[in-house]
Amino acid sequence: MSSSDPNTPNDPYRKNPYDRPPGGQPPPAGQPGGYQGPYGGPGDQPLAPPPGPMGSPGGPPGGPPGAMPGKVNSSRMIFFITGGLQALFSLLAIVTFAAAEDDLEEAYGDLGVGTGIYYTLFVLFLLHAIAGIVLAAKFPQGGNGLRIAGVAWSAVLVLIGLATLPLGLLWLVLGIVCIVLLSSAESAAWFNRPRA
Repeated sequence: MSSSDPNTPNDPYRKNPYDRPPGGQPPPAGQPGGYQGPYGGPGDQPLAPPPGPMGSPGGPPGGPPGAMPGKVNSSRMIFFITGGLQALFSLLAIVTFAAAEDDLEEAYGDLGVGTGIYYTLFVLFLLHAIAGIVLAAKFPQGGNGLRIAGVAWSAVLVLIGLATLPLGLLWLVLGIVCIVLLSSAESAAWFNRPRA
């Protein structure tokens, strides 16, 4: 046999995929030259837990296990801000209409639309705003029903934006953004996570 034969047991250039010395027992795990397991550490023990369903160990990317993903947190902030502003505008409109009801009756009485319709609309806007704030407060609890309710709330926000154009353009855009964020796979996985 020649010294360049790769099957020669004493060849110093022979590659051994298991890092075991040829012809002998392997040294114990953890010793120099010991067996390296499939995870790169000594023996068969992994050095870190295997990744969770979304890439990082045990949970969604970008945070500790159970942390709210950025898309869900962004939607939650939009719900709080939009709900708060809409509630404020609705209350101001109700107070303004109540203070100037006689003047409005004279100015718009010929249109055949009573002020009661305006009050009803502003109360509905106020209730929608309160529902958005309540939903945002419950986001940490999770649950697919909560995500669906958030998408429905955002769809109503889009309708409010359409009904109040051009001033409602911001509401229209924010509603569409929330629908997209809450409909993402990352958000769905977080809302459907197992809860204690």
